[in-house]
Amino acid sequence: MENPNRMETVEPHSGQYSLKTDLVLNLWLGVATATYLAEFFLLRRHPDWPPLARGLLALAPFLPGLLYVRSCWRFIRGLDELQQRLQLEAVLVAALGTVLTGLAVNTLAAHGVPLPGLAGGLGMVATASVMFFFWLLGGAVANRRYQ
Repeated sequence: MENPNRMETVEPHSGQYSLKTDLVLNLWLGVATATYLAEFFLLRRHPDWPPLARGLLALAPFLPGLLYVRSCWRFIRGLDELQQRLQLEAVLVAALGTVLTGLAVNTLAAHGVPLPGLAGGLGMVATASVMFFFWLLGGAVANRRYQ
């Protein structure tokens, strides 16, 4: 590989930050966020739409979300071997932490524990926030181990 990716190019205040690289990497995340906001406000204005149409519209952010995952996967594949390992460990911690958090919330809700705003589960924004938190935690632990 002639010019491998470096995590520093997408970490603000790292001294090697590249806005262009960051924008290319996160373009689909922005599209997914805009799609989510559009469908959120659209569904609030039209509660009378049939459930199938509402459900399909609610799933609309998943396509750009999958494309975002693809761009992250490509970026990780371009990292050196150590950084690949660190990022994959962080992603594994994020995925498992999010699954366990979702299971805990759903179990508590099913047994009648009052969870303000979470009675129907985590939802799309909360799930992404929980996953981001666990990714940061997993990345910090993985980086600390290899210092």
